[in-house]
Amino acid sequence: MPKNPHAHMSFEAGEIDMFASHLAKELREVDHFYIIHYCKKRKQIEERRCYFDSKSKIWETKDGKLAFTCVATTDDDNGDPMISGYRTFTDIFQVKGYVAKSPTTEVMQ
Repeated sequence: MPKNPHAHMSFEAGEIDMFASHLAKELREVDHFYIIHYCKKRKQIEERRCYFDSKSKIWETKDGKLAFTCVATTDDDNGDPMISGYRTFTDIFQVKGYVAKSPTTEVMQ
């Protein structure tokens, strides 16, 4: 969790466009990533496991915030990730990408 829960990622004017294309490229190369964000619905900071695919995007909101639209997961009854659909995250604190320890299902098919 971030040291200061009120310190979300912030950028100067025009920086998000430059940052977004680089970050999107990086996220396509990792197996999955975790995004730590503030959930307005539950009024708490949450961490979600996500995937970045061809329909995912990183963009700037009309308020100038960094936004991610990507495939998000929830844990099933066994604690394994299960796709819950596309979600948009805005009040983002941190993004952590992970490379798979074993071949991805896409490679094995």
